[in-house]
Parts: sequence; structure tokens; C-alpha cells
Amino acid sequence: MTTAPTDPVLAPAPQEAAPPQRSKALRRFLANRMAIVGLVVVTLLVLLALFAPVIAPYHPNDDLFPGQRGVGPSWEHPMGHDHLSRDLLSRVIFGTRIALAVGILSSLISIVIGIVVGALAGYFGGWVDEVLSLIIDALMAFPLIALLIVLAAVLGPSLTTTIVVIGATVWARYARVVRAEVMSLRERDFVVAARALGAFDRRIIWKHVVPNVLTSVIVLASLQVGSIIILESALSFLGLGVRPPTATWGGILSDGRAFILRYPHIAIFPGIMIVITVLAFNFIGDGLRDALDPHQKTTRGRS
Repeated sequence: MTTAPTDPVLAPAPQEAAPPQRSKALRRFLANRMAIVGLVVVTLLVLLALFAPVIAPYHPNDDLFPGQRGVGPSWEHPMGHDHLSRDLLSRVIFGTRIALAVGILSSLISIVIGIVVGALAGYFGGWVDEVLSLIIDALMAFPLIALLIVLAAVLGPSLTTTIVVIGATVWARYARVVRAEVMSLRERDFVVAARALGAFDRRIIWKHVVPNVLTSVIVLASLQVGSIIILESALSFLGLGVRPPTATWGGILSDGRAFILRYPHIAIFPGIMIVITVLAFNFIGDGLRDALDPHQKTTRGRS
């Protein structure tokens, strides 16, 4: 009995190589102790931000202790008081909300822009790639903090401005990563087959190509959140971030700068929180990279 030949046009599109199984990736992630430490720390920070009004012993902006200006840590006030006699622990706790909000929301904005720009540049190539690559290279070559300062100064300091400005300026790294991976994917068999079946470019990009680059985007995002938190702290430190008296880690650092010799604890505690948070996100990013791309870990070990 003979079998009718299969029409290559009507045949289903070849399937892409199966990604690592979720269970294996999860086991690799859980085996990374530093990644688990980072995950625990970030979870605690998220809970601290969500329940800040319940956890904080005092309102962050209330001057309830006028006679204790700059007093250091004590049992009643574990982080002491700031230069206006406000409880520093309460202000640091509420500052966690701003840091995570800016870090996560700005990352989401930059991810969306980076994926769109990178996917268009990598898929279409030609003059589209040249124009978009020129924009990406120019943005990455320009000093980021200087650009943020100019935009924040023009638009005025606020939480919304800080989130939008940072998100709209840090997407270039995502775009470069997505562009490189899309360029390698656009000639793969499953993309060629989808194109032969008459699929529109828009469907091919968002249905077949972009899902295959999300792993790299997730890893980069976990590493980028820490950098964004540092940028937000820098803007608040310069007075161009969230308006005072809203408690932010950078704002508290700026307040403590003038009293660093007399009341060093004002600057020490928010600085410690920034370091811990950035390290935690970096640990998670390293763990995700090793779990989702174990071959990269092997390559680094051999180099």
C-alpha cells in the first residue's frame, strides 16, 4: 500500500526544539543557594512594601519626637531618628514601596518598548534595522544618568515622571538582545514554514518569534530591576525623583548627606537597604540564567 506524498505547503509547521522542562529548570534554580537567598529577600521586601502601613510603627512624615532630632538607634526606634526627628525605620519601610514600584513598573515599560523595537529591527532587517539600530546605539552611547537628569528636570519631579522617564530610557539593552535573537530565529524552519503557509508578518513575529526570546528577556529583567532602583535612588538623591516629604531611599540618603558626620545613621540604613535589594535581584537573575540556560553556565566554567 503506497502512501500519498505530503504537500510541504499544507504540512504543519515544524516544531521548534523543545525548551528545557519546567521541572528541570525549577530544580536547577532551587539548587542555587544564592538565588534562593535572593528570592527570600525579595519576597520579604514585597511583603514589607504591601503591608507598610501595618508594619511601620509610625507615620513616615509625622514629627512625633521634636526633642530627638538625629538621635541614634534605640530599642524603641531601631534605626533612630532623622534630622527632623521622624522615625527612620518607618521612612525606610515606606521607601521600600517607592523602590519596588519604580523598579518593577519601569522594567515593564522598558520590556514592552525593547521587545517591539528589537523584534521589528531583527525581523525586517534592511533600512528598518538600520534606523532602529542607530537609535539603540545612540541611546546606549549617551550617558544614561545625564539623560535622566535632563528629562526629570524638564518634566518635574514626581513618582509618575520617575517611572515613565526611567522606563522610556533603559529599553535599549532589551532591544539589542531581542534583535540579536530574532535575527537568528527569522530563518529557522518553523518561521519559514509559517511564512510559506501565508501567515502575516505580524502573526509570525508575535506568535512564533517573540515567545522564543522571552527567556532572555526575563533573565535580563531580573538583573535590570536592581539597576533601575539605583537610578531612582540617584534621582531622588539629586532632588529630581519623587517629591519630598514622600519617603524614598535616595531622598533619605540626600537628607543624611548634610549630617553624615553628626548623624551617620541617617545615610547608613537606606544605603544598606539599597545594597541588599540590588544584590537580591542580581542573585535571582544569576539563578534564572543558570536554570534556563545551563549551557551558558558550562561555558563560563570552562573559560
